[in-house]
Amino acid sequence: MRCWIVIPIKAPEACKTRLSPALGDSERQALVAEMLHKTVSAAQAVAGRDQVLLLGPSRHGLDADISLLADPGRGLNAAVTSARDTAVREGIGRLLLLSADLPTIEPEDVAALLDVAADAVAGGPDRAGKGTNALSLPLPAASQFRFRYGEGSFAAHRAEAARLRLPFLTIDRPGLGLDIDGPDEVALWRQG
Repeated sequence: MRCWIVIPIKAPEACKTRLSPALGDSERQALVAEMLHKTVSAAQAVAGRDQVLLLGPSRHGLDADISLLADPGRGLNAAVTSARDTAVREGIGRLLLLSADLPTIEPEDVAALLDVAADAVAGGPDRAGKGTNALSLPLPAASQFRFRYGEGSFAAHRAEAARLRLPFLTIDRPGLGLDIDGPDEVALWRQG
């Protein structure tokens, strides 16, 4: 079964603007690039280079051979819907969406999201259990999955799997749980 691991990422200057009070522009962009490179490396270690794609306007300094999917520009839910539709047209059997801001992600975290029953949706929650840092979809079974990124997305994605009558598995791992949204997470990560 072919899979795609898609990592949505904004343009460098638009990334992690909530960190602006704590980090200057160059520090913030360097942090984003570091986390993106870590996430891409973990994904490529599991799936290979040709199955890892970025979704957005920039590769953030990554090699030109990493595929870049176009972002239609109407927010994250529209962008991942576009990626899902492209994956369905390409005959992809599983689509894994990974947040780009997972500084402690390891290949084993990615593998856990792919090593699930063929018909199951798998989600990796944030540390609070409310946000969705990873979402693994079986295709074409989840070709009508409605994305609900935003506040309370993890429960909304679980409900969406139920609407489609697909089993939902929670993949709760530290490497998937720590995402960097505010200065407190940066401090937590730097402390180890």
